[in-house]
Amino acid sequence: TRRTIYSYHPDDILSVASNAKVVTTAAALDLLGSQFELTTTLVARGSVRDGVLYGDLVIVGKGDPSMSTHWTADVMEPLRRFARETVGSGIRAVTGDVVANDLYFDREFWCHSWRDKQWNNWYQAPVGAIAFNDNCVDVTVAPGEGDGAPALLAYYPVTGHVNIANAILTTTNKKKHGYTFARGKYDNNVTAKGFYYAKSEPSADNFTVYDPSLYMAAGLKTAMEQTGVQVRGPLRRMEAEEDPLLVGARVLAVNRIQLGEVIKYCNVNSQNLYAEMILKILGREVVGEGSFRGGGLAIGKFLDKLGIRPGTYSAADGSGLSPDTKYSARTMTDVLAYMYGGNEILTFRDSLPLAGYNGTMKDRLEEPEFRGKVRAK
Repeated sequence: TRRTIYSYHPDDILSVASNAKVVTTAAALDLLGSQFELTTTLVARGSVRDGVLYGDLVIVGKGDPSMSTHWTADVMEPLRRFARETVGSGIRAVTGDVVANDLYFDREFWCHSWRDKQWNNWYQAPVGAIAFNDNCVDVTVAPGEGDGAPALLAYYPVTGHVNIANAILTTTNKKKHGYTFARGKYDNNVTAKGFYYAKSEPSADNFTVYDPSLYMAAGLKTAMEQTGVQVRGPLRRMEAEEDPLLVGARVLAVNRIQLGEVIKYCNVNSQNLYAEMILKILGREVVGEGSFRGGGLAIGKFLDKLGIRPGTYSAADGSGLSPDTKYSARTMTDVLAYMYGGNEILTFRDSLPLAGYNGTMKDRLEEPEFRGKVRAK
């Protein structure tokens, strides 16, 4: 009926944290549609003679986050498939480089208003047009052989993109248990330090990498070598002036996923990286600027359709990690009501966790009168 049955300061503009994903994903579904494709493409730039590519392998990223363990059991398998399809195309050696074309987005990997010194945590992973393993390295930590012995570290994927110095020591003092992974914001030199209790079971952890585009490039080169393809050149990022040179380049392999699937995972699990990639896709497609700013402008175009005026909200990022992303309760409710009557209601509804069952609502509203009956962020 659209009749208000309760309100409390409905027009106060407040930081909404992860509820910002409701607005970001609603805007994406409305402006782009659930079937919009996100892709990662491998192309050969140059000529091929006698099984040799005289040129470069180029990875072209367009906001696809799906080369991760959420979508495949082994995160290296999509890159091995790229390698197999390269061999299938008749290429067994490459004289040039592995080039990462991430120019679909800008290279501002972190929102300027995110809190500092959290860049090593998965929830503040760098945001680029190319993503690999959620832009993280997965680590298993286990105790060493005795008190004072180095703890055991196993990490994956192994690509050579990061350097890890292990300074975690095994301890028989349970009170000393605790460790961290530390690196500079703009490098991939990681120090693992602290203590691991000798009687603890192995634990799973992770840390982010700097420059996700080169991270995937390193993974691709590793996969190529494992498949028997020799790549002689180094890894590098593509420069803007090179982009037009890809016209007519030979497509070797493509990874595809639809926006609707990404949005479902994003909202059910409150995945910040996915929300930020969706925001930058909005910016690129709607206003021609794949940036945090561009995404905010695109959200403005969506809210304008609902009669929500500029100055009554602030879309600094897509995930709500920024305290500068602010909406009112009335705006949030208007967005939900608009989506309820829209063409993308099924995808949007199914992207919201179900009370007592999944995602961030799994342990909330578990009572019989609510369980399975409430979709919420």
